[in-house]
Amino acid sequence: MSDNIYIARQPIIDINNEIYGYELLFRMKDDDGVVKTLFDDELLATAKVLVNALNHFGVQSLVNGAYAFINIDQEFLMDQLIYSIPKEQFVLEILESTEINDTIVEKIIKLKSMGYRFALDDVLNCADFISKFEPIFPYLDILKLDVMLMKGNLDKEHLEIFKKYDVKLLAEKVETKEDYETFKSYGCTLFQGYYFAKPDVVVKKSLDPAYKKIFQLINLLDSDDVEIKDIVKSFESEVELTLQLLRFMNSCFIGLRKEIKSMLQVITLLGKKPLRQWLLLIAFSKSMGLNEKQIDKNPVFDLAMTRSKLMAELVTKCKQGTCDKYEASFVGILSLVDIMLQLPMEEIFKEISVDSEVQEALTKHTGELGKLLQLVISVENFDLVKAEKILEEIQISNKEFSEVLHKGYEKAAGV
Repeated sequence: MSDNIYIARQPIIDINNEIYGYELLFRMKDDDGVVKTLFDDELLATAKVLVNALNHFGVQSLVNGAYAFINIDQEFLMDQLIYSIPKEQFVLEILESTEINDTIVEKIIKLKSMGYRFALDDVLNCADFISKFEPIFPYLDILKLDVMLMKGNLDKEHLEIFKKYDVKLLAEKVETKEDYETFKSYGCTLFQGYYFAKPDVVVKKSLDPAYKKIFQLINLLDSDDVEIKDIVKSFESEVELTLQLLRFMNSCFIGLRKEIKSMLQVITLLGKKPLRQWLLLIAFSKSMGLNEKQIDKNPVFDLAMTRSKLMAELVTKCKQGTCDKYEASFVGILSLVDIMLQLPMEEIFKEISVDSEVQEALTKHTGELGKLLQLVISVENFDLVKAEKILEEIQISNKEFSEVLHKGYEKAAGV
């Protein structure tokens, strides 16, 4: 059964705009081929599937040192298998459908005393909900407020009840900067949703000159007519950029046997096409004012790296595709370049040479690359019905997709 399971994840961001954790969502096909999430059916709540999947994927590759949030119901809570969940790295999300009784409260108290962390999912802004769950409030670490349910319907008195307890408030389904600012003002310090990957009102009218040279180098790398020695020479004429790229590579490129000391080493090691995405990430770090250590915790960087690795892995599973894995990887990074540089995609296309297929994949989500990008974005948004439809169209099985996610998350985390 675990061969048919795959795990989607969605980032949870703290008040400093750094990754705090990821919510994990498990999707599987039963023996009749029906696609379900865990806990859709009590028979699927045996927890064995979940534990096996976590063991298969590896926690580090899924969350890269951050917290992993997983849903639990009362059956899983009372099952002995819950003790196989690593308490140091997991937050157990109690579903709103969980029945609260003395046995459940005692089990939560016991697990809490052992060091387990708890969140309460889909907190409702009503007296009945608070009355039902208040017996476990002292043992919770996080309350998750659903923005869609609470927006415009928030009782400030209930917020004061929440604040009596030593809990963090997490706003989920945050899709706009306005929602982020509103719920931040309510006292939320954790946020879930893709508000950070939505462009602000663009103020910049043209490309910063600092990025023009980066784009020129990207175009140079894309040319088949330019020799490596000429590329090295072009890089070495940009001393600051070359030094930053070398530092960046040495800090982020895990698994190297020795330190990279020259651009010739970089190009020889990576090849010309993969180097393009590293240059884009350098542009991003410059745009955000982030150093090599800070960028690793940035949610946009993390999302770009994850898209890039998943796109490259997907190409290897496509039966009839003609896409190059480096192009697919590049599209994954480029899909967020407007967010990275706070410029409209059309302005960026004036500076960087990308063919029409790549442009249409990015702007219209059409063509083979566009479909793969749609698939990756569907999984990010937990839109797994759409993901399943695309998987059928491109003839990738759940087992193959599970392998894609496993390898993609692993490579994005540098494991």
